[in-house]
Amino acid sequence: MMPQGQPPPGGPPPRYQAAPPGPLSKTIPLALLLGGDLSKSFVQLTNLRGQVDSNFTIGRSLAGRFTVPPYVHEASNGARVYVHANGLSNPPVVKSEGTELHLEFHFPSLQFKTYYRDYSPEGDQSVGDTVGENAIVDIFIIPTTNHQGFPTYQAVRAGFRGTLKPQDKCVYWFDVVFPINICDVSKKYLDSLGNAIETGVREALSHPQTRTQFDQVVWQTLRMDLLMQAGINPMSPAQIQVIEASFHGTDYVVKYVPR
Repeated sequence: MMPQGQPPPGGPPPRYQAAPPGPLSKTIPLALLLGGDLSKSFVQLTNLRGQVDSNFTIGRSLAGRFTVPPYVHEASNGARVYVHANGLSNPPVVKSEGTELHLEFHFPSLQFKTYYRDYSPEGDQSVGDTVGENAIVDIFIIPTTNHQGFPTYQAVRAGFRGTLKPQDKCVYWFDVVFPINICDVSKKYLDSLGNAIETGVREALSHPQTRTQFDQVVWQTLRMDLLMQAGINPMSPAQIQVIEASFHGTDYVVKYVPR
């Protein structure tokens, strides 16, 4: 007679129901969520005649266009001097500063193309071009989470700083008695660039289409990363359910379960 509760010899082993796995957690820096490798990110400042708008690309998730107007100087003889800018930055230096991610775009050179009176060949050659140095566009991103716990950004701001490189010649004389100091004119343009860049970048990043693109790209990157951590093929139809998520500084901290 067999004791009660024991399976007969040779019978199937008792079945045990596996306990559902607990939630997983991971910490991901915002810089990685932007697209991982930022080496192809840039800011292009340009308003040369016939050129497209100024634009920027940050990782795989953020891109936009903005307008930087040329500068017009009224000379003492009634003529106008036109100054246009053109420059392409290096990839950004990335810094985490409290709750902000700071992207610092350095320009190897920022050219100021100058014209006197008009855009004719004579107007191009009448005054010398100038060059800015130590030019930097700063972009600051404050991240947050949406109602689903996915990462997005709460606010952005931008700024510009730079100086004029010393020139061999600054003063050009017209009509014998009317001087134009092209260095002073270029410095005034440098001073005015900050507002144009700050407004243009902020408005471009706040555009609904830019935000939608950011959310889609970041979510795809995040889903793939979290499924791989859970040992699930990201090519499968599995999804992620966020249990809890928040930003600690600029690090996204998430607790989740795959579904």
